[in-house]
Amino acid sequence: MNRRQFLSWLRRLAKTAAAGVVGLAGSRWLRAGFLGAEAAPPAQRPIRPPGALPEARFRAACTRCLLCGEVCSAMCIAFPSRIEGSQPPLRRAPGAMERQELAPPVWRGDDTPYILPWKRACNLCMRCGEVCPTGALRPIAVDRQTIAREVRMGVALIDRKVCLPWTRTSWCGACLTACPYRQRAITVDHQGRPTVHPEHCVGCGLCVEVCPLRYKAIAVDPPFAPDRGAVRAE
Repeated sequence: MNRRQFLSWLRRLAKTAAAGVVGLAGSRWLRAGFLGAEAAPPAQRPIRPPGALPEARFRAACTRCLLCGEVCSAMCIAFPSRIEGSQPPLRRAPGAMERQELAPPVWRGDDTPYILPWKRACNLCMRCGEVCPTGALRPIAVDRQTIAREVRMGVALIDRKVCLPWTRTSWCGACLTACPYRQRAITVDHQGRPTVHPEHCVGCGLCVEVCPLRYKAIAVDPPFAPDRGAVRAE
């Protein structure tokens, strides 16, 4: 190979390498723009303590005495005046297309008792109903079958676009392990993918608390809506 042939071979090699770099960068940009945008987390919602009356009656009966929070063994009952969207804002992937975000949900807390399961969930000790002086929280026997029958703080919902086993990212099993009614309220299939069975879910939120993802792959949907704002659903 003479000098001219060698220089020609170097030019061809440089062109091939440049084309490969451009192609790789272009493919990454396309994936970021159309496929790589970060999945929206399920909208997290506050829930009422176990045994709460229907929302309108509960607000009318609750005197904000704080007794339920004082006896709560899990220290999960809070008395916020206002609750805004609980999840951090979505981060747009580099090069991703703009996505319209709806207003986060807002609850008017009015210093009434709430549980924020993404921070600390209910352990179903049932002490709150025992001390409530007005019946806003009904007393429920500390019995596994009675709790399963009478407690409905909400129903857990799994976002399959975020859940590790459903996205085939990793095995997890945290929600199944934490669920007090596992193999009934939550089951997993042969691939470890969890499924919630609403008829058995008491809505305690333990699955939400232990979910290892920053954007929780599971949320409890309570039987009441925010006072204003639209819940992001995606």
